[in-house]
Amino acid sequence: MQLLGLNEAASGSLPASRFPERATAYFCDKCGEDITENFYVRRGHGGTPLGPATFNCDCGERYLSGAREWDDQLPGERRRSLRTLGIIALFAVPFAVSLSAAVLGIREQNKALTIAGAVMTVITAPFAVVLAPCFVEVRDIAASIYRTRIAKRVSG
Repeated sequence: MQLLGLNEAASGSLPASRFPERATAYFCDKCGEDITENFYVRRGHGGTPLGPATFNCDCGERYLSGAREWDDQLPGERRRSLRTLGIIALFAVPFAVSLSAAVLGIREQNKALTIAGAVMTVITAPFAVVLAPCFVEVRDIAASIYRTRIAKRVSG
C-alpha cells in the first residue's frame, strides 16, 4: 500500500476544487462548508455513478460531482445497467406473481391457489432478497431519467 501511495491518498481534507483527488472530506473553496456528501467517488470497476454532473454550494460556487446522468453514460455502461435490470426482472417478476397469487388465494379463500402461491413465494423469496441491492440501481436510473428528461420539460 505504501509503495502505491494509497495510504496518504485519502488522508485528509481538501478544497472541493481539487476533486477527484482522493480525500476523506471536501470543503467549499469559497465558504468553507463541508460538501463531501455531494461528491461521487468511483470505487473499483463499477463505472461512473449515476447522479447530477455538477453540484452548486449554498454560496453559489459550482463543482463537478464525479457522477454522470443516464443520458451521458457510455454505451457500455448503459448495457451493463440494462443487463442488471434484466436480471432483476428475471427474478422479481416470478416473486411478485407468486406473492400476488398467495394473497389472491387468501382473499378468495381458495386453498389450492393459496398453497401454490405460498410455496412459490418461499422458493423465489431468497432470489428477491439477494437482488435487493440491485433495486438501488433501478432507483438511480429512474431518478436520472426524471432529472434529465421530465423535470427539464416541466420547468422550462
